Amino acid sequence: MYRLYLDEVGTDGLNHLDVDKHRYLSLSGVVMKLGTVNDDLTRRINDIKFNIIRHDPDEPINLHRSDVVGRKGPFEILRDTTVAAHFDAALINIFRTADYRVITVIIDKAWMLRQKHWKNRHPYHWLMEVLVEKYALFLKDQDTIGDIMPESRGKKKDGLLQEAYSEVRNSGTYYVPANEFQQRLRASKLKFRTKKDNVSGLQLCDMIAHPSHMFCRHCDRHPVELGPFARRVSQILAAEKYHRSARGRVIGYGMKRFP
Repeated sequence: MYRLYLDEVGTDGLNHLDVDKHRYLSLSGVVMKLGTVNDDLTRRINDIKFNIIRHDPDEPINLHRSDVVGRKGPFEILRDTTVAAHFDAALINIFRTADYRVITVIIDKAWMLRQKHWKNRHPYHWLMEVLVEKYALFLKDQDTIGDIMPESRGKKKDGLLQEAYSEVRNSGTYYVPANEFQQRLRASKLKFRTKKDNVSGLQLCDMIAHPSHMFCRHCDRHPVELGPFARRVSQILAAEKYHRSARGRVIGYGMKRFP
C-alpha cells in the first residue's frame, strides 16, 4: 500500500502572470509505502525535531519550509550556524537514504491561457490529472494500490482539488482508463490533512517541493537560481529519487513540464 503526499509551489490564480512568482504553478508528490512512513520516516523526522530543534514533545512542531528558511518560531535556533549545519545534514541524509519517489508536474499559466481548449480549466485540474495519471501508472508497475494525501488549503481550494481528482478517477485519461484508476486508487476521496496533524510524509513533501519546482524550471533554462541547499536536494532527486522508466528516463515519468 502506497501513499502519495501532495504539495504545491506557486499560486493557482490567473492574474498578474507577467510577474514570475505568479506565472508558474507546480504540484509535487512524494510516493512512499505506508510501512516506510510508519517504521522509518516519522521516527527520523521526530529525531530531528527533538535532538536538533529541541522542541517540547507535548507541543509538536511542523517542518515547514518557509518557517525553516525564515528561521521563524521554533526554528529561530537555526540562526546558530552550528545547529543549522546539523539540521541540514540530517535532512539531507533523509532525502538521500529514505525510500521514496518524487513526481513533479509544473505549468506555465501564461502559456496555458493561450491554449484555446484549456481556457476554461483551472490549472489545478490539469496538474492533478497529470500527476494522478503518473501515480496510477507507478502503482500499476508495482502491481499494488495506493491513496492520496494532500495538505489542506481551505474548504474552497480543497473542493477544487477533490473535483479534479474525482473527474480523473471517474472518467480516465488518454493513457489510463477509468477502471484502471479505480482499481489502483480504491478511495474515492482525497485524504486532506492540515499542518496540525503533523504528518511526516507531508512535511517531507513540503521540504522537497520547492527545490523540485526550481530544478524543473532550471532544466527549462529559466533565469532562476538554486541556493546551495536546493542544489544539494535537486542533485539527489535527479540522481535517484525522481520516478523514472525502466530505462532510467525521468522526463514524462517523474518530471512533467508544460510547455
